[in-house]
Amino acid sequence: MPLLYALVLWWVSTAIIILLYRLPQRTYRLSFAALTAVGLASLYGVWLARDDTGMLGAYLGFTCGTLLWGWQLAGFYMGFVTGPRQEPLVWHPSSFVRFGQAVHASLHHELAALAGAVVVAALSWDAANQTGWWTYLLLWLMHLAAKINIFLGARNFHAGLLPDHLRHLGIFFRYRPMNLFFPLSVTAAVVVATLLARWALHPDATDFEAVVGTLLSFLTLLGLLEIWLLMTPPVGAMWGERRVDVG
Repeated sequence: MPLLYALVLWWVSTAIIILLYRLPQRTYRLSFAALTAVGLASLYGVWLARDDTGMLGAYLGFTCGTLLWGWQLAGFYMGFVTGPRQEPLVWHPSSFVRFGQAVHASLHHELAALAGAVVVAALSWDAANQTGWWTYLLLWLMHLAAKINIFLGARNFHAGLLPDHLRHLGIFFRYRPMNLFFPLSVTAAVVVATLLARWALHPDATDFEAVVGTLLSFLTLLGLLEIWLLMTPPVGAMWGERRVDVG
């Protein structure tokens, strides 16, 4: 059940965000207002579950952490929380300059993600159930790992996957069959997933620990799959047009 629940929640929440940001921009305000209500309710859910070490507390914390991160992503992909620079850039040959430009283009989103992590950590501080905090942190780190891989070079990501108002970020994408950060991020994800699985399967683990460990380990594997797919050869018409590495 934890495996199935993690898969369904991850898939459905991702699909909803993609569906909403592909709708006409006139719908964004209403959609984001509704997601903001869900995000605020999720913050309350993290607080509500902080001392619940039963099965309900495990699932509630995981659900709220996932929905909070989805709220952060929706704010970015809908263009409400991106960065101070939103116009097209001229490609620069220096990787350091491009990295600074990339951070500048999504600075507000990164700061909002950090602020969200601080708030969730505060709500979970010294709590018996910190599943919401662990879930949010794990999703944030996996997302950062994917973004770094895309910046350094991936073979299976295209600016056409982004909404129109974020297409200018395509200047930072590089087509490469491999980059040095990819094996590091994959190894780190495998180690984390293994440690969480060992925690879940420990003979002395409680039902709460077994469920939380299973949820988080499988979520890590799903994030690992996303990163791995960045390096797979493009398949299908939607991947037909690729950005050539100009670096």
